[in-house]
Amino acid sequence: MIARISILVAAAVLAGCASQTTAPQASASASAPAGRHLVYRDTSGNVIRQFDYPDDAFCRRVEGIAGRGARCQATPAAGFGAQATLRYSPPGVLVQGHYADIARCRADTSTMSAGVELINACAAK
Repeated sequence: MIARISILVAAAVLAGCASQTTAPQASASASAPAGRHLVYRDTSGNVIRQFDYPDDAFCRRVEGIAGRGARCQATPAAGFGAQATLRYSPPGVLVQGHYADIARCRADTSTMSAGVELINACAAK
């Protein structure tokens, strides 16, 4: 599942780089407040991971393919026990990942998809 998330994120990043548009995209989240923190929650609503993107547009591109459990929000979520730094290439963007705990972080970063590289390994917060 984590490899699938990494693949989706890499695909979103690549698609975003290949097709830059200036017209606003119509989506269910278009009316939501701007946010650069993509927060993943489990079915009970507990945070499991968060990625801090450079801006709202980048976050929205990834959110569009990330699935129901992920939403961009303006403020970061709380309750994370671990973090890691990833690089998405292209475009060479560093992204801070936050995870519920060190085990979740290690599981999520143990296999990275093409275009995603682990820069700083999991560390407790």
